[in-house]
Parts: sequence; structure tokens; C-alpha cells
Amino acid sequence: MNSIPRNIQRSPNARARSRAPALRLVPPTCSPDATTGRWPSAVEAGLGCLDAAAAVGRDPFKSAVRLWMEKTERHDLLQPVDPSLIQSAATAAYWDRLLEPIVAAHYALRTGRQVKRTRALLRHPQHPWMLALAGREVVGAPDVQLLECRCVGMDEAELWGAGLPDYVRIQMLHRLAVTGAKTIDVAALICGQDLRIHRVERDEVEVSRLIDAEREFWHCVATDCAPLAGDRAEV
Repeated sequence: MNSIPRNIQRSPNARARSRAPALRLVPPTCSPDATTGRWPSAVEAGLGCLDAAAAVGRDPFKSAVRLWMEKTERHDLLQPVDPSLIQSAATAAYWDRLLEPIVAAHYALRTGRQVKRTRALLRHPQHPWMLALAGREVVGAPDVQLLECRCVGMDEAELWGAGLPDYVRIQMLHRLAVTGAKTIDVAALICGQDLRIHRVERDEVEVSRLIDAEREFWHCVATDCAPLAGDRAEV
């Protein structure tokens, strides 16, 4: 895959001033089924925010090859997951759903900003395979437009020790690319007691390179050709 430099200088002069793409709702033909909540096809679903790091080989929890198998519906080839890990993931998802509104409320309390929840699913105007949930919008703040809330358990806390993990930053760049927003704050509640706020700003150079890397992965899905195992794009 195309390489994305790990540390891009983020000086104001380096950032492109071009207008960000407009938001676009995903057509109803590519929305989850109203009854089951399931997508009609993994391929039709495209790449969402949580797929971005895996697609470029930077997700510590999922490889690009596994993501490719999921998107091409090769479920019979996927290595079985330890039942204890499934239970752990289900427990983590439960606490995420329960605590995310509380994290958002404390972000608003700490920053004085108003936050609004939206369930809109957006598609990139130029790259239809790029999707993202708008999530939470920050209302009336000139310096930040979106909010991402994360509840980080003990098993992931070490990854957040040095700041925002690389794989989360890639996921946020994907969301900025799709929504056209310039800035997103990540409010992370670590082990239920430590609220940290990290900011990710849109950089057109980084976004462009991420799109190129994701496009290469999506080409593998469209052509039914597996990506190379271990191939990583640096961010």
C-alpha cells in the first residue's frame, strides 16, 4: 500500500486551504435494514470510521486481511475467535453504550461547549466507499465541529498512555475526510475515572494520503484480491 508518513509537520503553511467536501447522506438503498439493523451486504457498506486503521494495516486489533475477508464475506475462512474474547468485547460494548452519553456530558461541562447527537450516516462525495457516522456535533464552536466519545477499559489503557493512539487518530482522519469537518475532539474515559481530551485537526496532505491507502484496500475488495499480509501504511 502507499506509505503515509508517520510524522507530518502540521504548520499552518503546510495545510491546504481548499474547501472541504460537503456532507452527503447515504442513499436509502445502502442503509441498514429497518427491522434487523443489518447491512444488505458487507461490500455495499464500504469502509467506515472503525475500518480505517485496519484497512491501512495500522489497527492493533484487526489485520487488513481479516477486514478484507469480512468485506468480501469470507466468514468461513476467518479464524475462530476465542469465546472469552467475544464475551469481553460484548461487555466492553455494553459499557461503551452506557457511558458514552456521560462522557459527552462531562466534555460539555469541562469545555463549556454544547454537544448535539446525530445519527446521520454520511458518504464521501468523491469516494462512495468511504462512509462515516456523524456522531456528535459540537454546536457553535469555531475551533471544533465534531466530538468522538471513547470508553477505554483496562485492556486498552496502555495504548493510551502516551496520548492518542495512532489507530484512533487514523479513524478520526477518516471521519474528517468524509464529513468535511476541520476538527474533532476525542473525549476518552480511561478505566472509568480519567477523562482525557485529544484534538485531531484536518490536514489535507494527511487526508489525501489516507484516502489513497484506503482506496488501494478497497480495490482489493472490489477485485476480490487479498491485500498483502503484514502490509502497513505509516501514519
